[in-house]
Amino acid sequence: MNRFRTSHYPIVRIEDRMYCYVEELGVIIGNYPDLSSLGFEDMGNYFKRSVDEQEIESAYRVYENYTIYKGTQVRVGEYKKDTGEIFIMFDDEVAGKEAGIEPRIDYNDKCYHYYETYVPESELMDIYEVRKPVKGFTFVSPEIVYHKKDGVWLPWHDLGTPLKEGEWI
Repeated sequence: MNRFRTSHYPIVRIEDRMYCYVEELGVIIGNYPDLSSLGFEDMGNYFKRSVDEQEIESAYRVYENYTIYKGTQVRVGEYKKDTGEIFIMFDDEVAGKEAGIEPRIDYNDKCYHYYETYVPESELMDIYEVRKPVKGFTFVSPEIVYHKKDGVWLPWHDLGTPLKEGEWI
């Protein structure tokens, strides 16, 4: 199961790679295997190293991931690769009803109705993330970056993966 990334922590670009930046600790984190050769400490399921803010060329947060389902913009959660399903969430009750989604009723939250479901990945032509600038840093990345466009999945980079020339993914 893969989860589309949203970032509590900024995603930063340093040289030809993107990392998660944990501001309060002053470290960058990645999960690409060759990071140990670049002075990163292996923490088991990720790598980290100290960073000086002057090294950071650009920074953003992934605000949310979206797709269009039956004419409505919806949030995207996780992707079950084994079943080919993607979890979607409607922010609008009326749109959820119009799309034929059965609500999940949360009796612990004042009987709130959540319009969310798994749908076949093939029903979603575009999946994109919305990026927001981080105050105090340069924002070079596009505000909208597609993971799937016109039914075709685009390359997805792990944090720390070398980027191609001119790539700001």
